[in-house]
Formats: sequence, structure tokens, C-alpha cells
Amino acid sequence: MPSAKINGINIYYESHGDGFPLVLAYGIGGNTTEWGPQMPVLSQRYRFIVWDPRGHAKSDSPAEADQYNQEIFAEDLKGLLDHLGIQRAYVGGLSMGAGIATRFTILHPRRVAALLICDSFSASGLETPPENRRMREEIIQLAETEGMESVAEYSIKNNPNISQTAALGKEQAESIREMYLALNPVGYAHSTRMILNATFDASLLEGIKAPTLVLAGQEDGALPACRFIHEKISGSQLVVIPGAGHLSNLDQPEAFNRAVLEFLAKVDQEVKV
Repeated sequence: MPSAKINGINIYYESHGDGFPLVLAYGIGGNTTEWGPQMPVLSQRYRFIVWDPRGHAKSDSPAEADQYNQEIFAEDLKGLLDHLGIQRAYVGGLSMGAGIATRFTILHPRRVAALLICDSFSASGLETPPENRRMREEIIQLAETEGMESVAEYSIKNNPNISQTAALGKEQAESIREMYLALNPVGYAHSTRMILNATFDASLLEGIKAPTLVLAGQEDGALPACRFIHEKISGSQLVVIPGAGHLSNLDQPEAFNRAVLEFLAKVDQEVKV
């Protein structure tokens, strides 16, 4: 099981294929297996690296709340690239993972050959809407008092980011449940608090010069935030995937993969991959 000691904790990662590195992280509550529909496709052309941020799945979950913020998560990504000897990469992710990659791009622009922001509110720098904040606070309380089984039940029914995908069928709902049960409740609670407080000056997005893909499901509640990001990052490309919600890579994997490959094919020419 590959892991690297980064910033005092173990970070789990997987590397698939060869070529120019493409490094992605999943959203809050997810893990590397959620990239299953992308692995055989993206690894054909790129060194496709997926990783579990701190507080998630097979990575360590520090007990202290102050060990979770966007800057720390971004430095974990830097540490992972350093560990792998990668000076420059395509970086990105979905939801929280995209928020981490965006913060990393702001802090370490020379390390980023392209940025992929998928279905992400936390990458926008905007404040969490009150109704979403209330839902997240309930989830935190459940994680700390009842555990991840209760979080899974609640989220499948009440979290629009999850419920739409879970409603696609029994197999999808069970996959979502297993995703939550793989989590450490302490790490998940602290990571969720981080998401609630993950604001930054949105004008920093205007300084991003790397080629950027902003992608969102047409039915994703984060779509307005993604449109905002697209407007802030000059020259960015916006792709909206019909029939997809917040977990667009799972809801419409073929359309997701096609959009990513078409975007990166253009960037490949610029960076001479």
C-alpha cells in the first residue's frame, strides 16, 4: 500500500500508467476508488496519480482541528509531488479536491502545468450558504456522536451532493455507503469544518495563469460557483455535463473523461508532453 510521510502524517496515493503526471483528489468523504471510471482511460495517456487527503480513507487523520485548513492540505499536495520527484504536473480534483488544487496553484503556480476544477464550491472562495452550513453542521455532529453509519444514512437522504447519485440505483447507493464507512469520523468531522471555513479572497483566482478547465454537472448545486470561478480565471474553459450532479465523474463518466482528455490534449501541445 503506497504511502508517503508528509508533514508528519502518512498520505496514501496510487500511481497508474506512464506519461506526464496528472494528480487528482476526490471530494469530502471520498477516496481513491471513486476515480474508478477514470483510471483505465486517463492512465492510458498520463501518469494518473490519485491520493487521499488527510482525514480521508487510507491517509492519517490527525486528532487536532488546527491540522485541517486549505493551506495545510495544499502543502500536503506539494509534499506528495516532492516525494514522487515531480516538479510540474496537471493538478486538480472534484469538490474539496479541486479546492485543494486551486489553493495549491495560488501558492505554487510554477508547479502547475494545468488546473482541473470539477464540481467545486470550495475552489471559489465564496462563503458557504446558510442552508448548506446547517446541513454540514448536522453531519459533523453525527460523525462525532454516532459514527459514519449515521452520516451515510443522513447524507444519502439529505445531502444533495450525494443523494442524486445514490438515487441512480441500489449499486450506487451501496457504493456511497461504503465510501462513508471507509472514513475516520474524527478526520471527516475536521475536514468538514475545514470546508465550512474554506474562504479566501476570490480575487486571487484572477492571478491563476495556468490553463484551467472548470467542469460541473448541469444538476450540481455547485454549478453557479463554477461559473463564478470560470469568470474569475481568464481564459479558462467551462464544461457543463448534462445529466450529471455533483459527482459528475460517476454520474456521466464517459462525458467526464471525454471533456478532461479533450482539454488536456490541447494543453499537451503547449507543454510538449
